[in-house]
Amino acid sequence: MGTVGHQFGSASDDLSELPRYNRAQPAPAVGKGQAGGEMKILLAIFSCHLYQYAAAGERDWFTRTTVDRIQGIRDSWLKDVTGDYKIFKGRSAGTPPPDEIWLDAGDDYHHSTEKIRKVIRYALDQGYDYICKVDDDVWVYYDRLMENIPTSDYVGGGLGWEVASFSPGYTYWLSHRAMELLDKSPAGCWGEDRWVGEALMRQRIRCTIDNRYHLVKPTRTNQYISDAELDRPNGWLTIHSLSPDQMRRHYASLHGDPVGQV
Repeated sequence: MGTVGHQFGSASDDLSELPRYNRAQPAPAVGKGQAGGEMKILLAIFSCHLYQYAAAGERDWFTRTTVDRIQGIRDSWLKDVTGDYKIFKGRSAGTPPPDEIWLDAGDDYHHSTEKIRKVIRYALDQGYDYICKVDDDVWVYYDRLMENIPTSDYVGGGLGWEVASFSPGYTYWLSHRAMELLDKSPAGCWGEDRWVGEALMRQRIRCTIDNRYHLVKPTRTNQYISDAELDRPNGWLTIHSLSPDQMRRHYASLHGDPVGQV
């Protein structure tokens, strides 16, 4: 029986001669978009209909909650979003809500590369200059995020060690140029974050690591930030991860509302 963790790819993937990553901070906010007008940015929220992490014959390395994460977002930070966003899920019967896109792609964890390729194609078709991809258990400080739009092609949070070939999937930015290159890249690892990073490395595009996209050190039974850490002032742009109830409480705290009355 296999185990689902965050070890992707093949032993035959030799990336040792490629540049690894940039530790430089992203540059100040960009100005003009591809067409010479205002920069067009999509906040792409990566989600699913059912949280299916383990394939047949495998078990998940983590114990993960399957509660409705999207409702936690809708009850909290999504209320502060003033720009373009879409919630992306895989294929399903029925009609999606107006702010959701149900892609013609598999919905489960092992189809995440197929899904992100469809997200990229959607963003290119809609003329976006950048996408910021976030998972559905990520807290977004939206105003801070929009004040720190990068100029690099590929920017995201770190993995917690010094040598990284990709940014983990909880938060990363892709430029129009990066998306065009990815759209033409062959399929590879099923893990979308690793596929993105390694496909771009082959095009000599390094990931710019910015640790203001904060990654909470997970355990096998808990991937959420502690309430004590969450309550402290911070300068982060996003946090991975919060439970839906934590999102509601944090939103209430930031907006001066009684806890639970959001």
